[in-house]
Amino acid sequence: MSPRTFPQAVLFDHDGTLVDTEPIWGRAKARFAAENGGTWSETDTLETIGLPARVTVDRLRTNGVTELSDDALISELMRVSAEEVQASPPELIPGIPELLQEIADAGLPTAIVTNAAREMGEYTATLAPEGMFDVVIGNEEAEGGVAPKPSPEGYLEAARRLRVDPSECVVLEDSPSGVAAAQAAGMVVVVLPGAVPVDPTHGAVHVNDHRQVTLSLLQWLDPQRASWPKAVLLDHDGTAVNTEPEWAAAKRAVAAEYGQEWTTQDDHAGLGQTVQFSAQMMVDRGADDDVQEITEKIGAHVVDAIRDDVPLIPGIPELLEELRLERIPAALVTNALASVVTTTAAALTENIRAVVSREDVENPKPAAEPYQMGAERLMCAAEDCIALEDSLAGAQSAVAAGMPVILVPGDKPVDPEPGFVPVEAHTDVTLEHIRQVGPLIPDLPRADGPATQNLEHGATRRPAGEILTVNWP
Repeated sequence: MSPRTFPQAVLFDHDGTLVDTEPIWGRAKARFAAENGGTWSETDTLETIGLPARVTVDRLRTNGVTELSDDALISELMRVSAEEVQASPPELIPGIPELLQEIADAGLPTAIVTNAAREMGEYTATLAPEGMFDVVIGNEEAEGGVAPKPSPEGYLEAARRLRVDPSECVVLEDSPSGVAAAQAAGMVVVVLPGAVPVDPTHGAVHVNDHRQVTLSLLQWLDPQRASWPKAVLLDHDGTAVNTEPEWAAAKRAVAAEYGQEWTTQDDHAGLGQTVQFSAQMMVDRGADDDVQEITEKIGAHVVDAIRDDVPLIPGIPELLEELRLERIPAALVTNALASVVTTTAAALTENIRAVVSREDVENPKPAAEPYQMGAERLMCAAEDCIALEDSLAGAQSAVAAGMPVILVPGDKPVDPEPGFVPVEAHTDVTLEHIRQVGPLIPDLPRADGPATQNLEHGATRRPAGEILTVNWP
């Protein structure tokens, strides 16, 4: 595994980030103001979002609520707010339950930091995986000297209680004051769509929708650019090694044993397919052995050809050395035979930690199984990995498994699809380039606020670096 793991903690704003309570607070303030001789409009709600409770009190005074003392006003407003919450209990915003489960599974410490009452944050914490939120900081902390947002003190106090360096924390926020507070605390800030726009130059990244935020995305935002990907998975033939000539020669030799001619057109038909596919072609043309016997003959020819000199493609040795120095594991994932790919792996023992061959899977490329198995064998989640491929079937396999794929030139042109990142040459693939790609996230339009529905199954996913603009430090 890569030695660095970022983030060390994830801190959440509350209203508009975890739950969409802003409409509830707006109704509560309007009702409270009307019951006490004042007014409260939608503009008042928008202009006080994310600001300290003191701002709301002052606005209510300006709007005609003058008979109550500050303590009585706050107490009554909290009572009305609690009734509104009971009448319409908030639910986690779509996309947030999945994110919280990922974070809980990873064992990362978490906190809620809000200008609202701590009680509200503690209620929302019960909607998360059990025992997930270690710290909840609300407006009551002001009595202990912790100033509310836009002061950074709430976020700094949360980091202190979690015993995590603030610079190793990620914050999810949706309001200008919250973003300012988290940035002032020295934390990486993911800006979510909210009712009040945030300056696009503030925060590390502005996502279009809550459902785009995944743990892999948070790891990708590491200021040191060293926490994603966790592993790199390479196709074999045409991607890592130039064995296509050896395969073509082997098929010609084996076909000739059966009195058949093997053509360039036949080579193209087999690109990205299994060796068994080519063997079946020979059987269909009258070969008197079965598919397995023919497959083994083809593989034996290739192994003999590369045993003493594995033909690595220019650019691949340099990439593998970068991965070795950064302690990022790699795997070979192929539709080729185990006998062939293990010959390559044996020559690259410092780099290749796992191999997936045709014999390992029931469903070869373009199915997701080969790349899913490759990630599992490296003890990584597929979304934490990136693939290198040269064929359509292989690239589709990687994306189906949940990882982006860098598409290097191959013998057969490949039309672009979501999740593919084409390059002009193998030598263009460097670790720096890989880290710019980012994990796959849903390609969603910009939202005006929290999502209202769960993500549709099969939604198009593209690399984060293609969709989002990051304000890298």
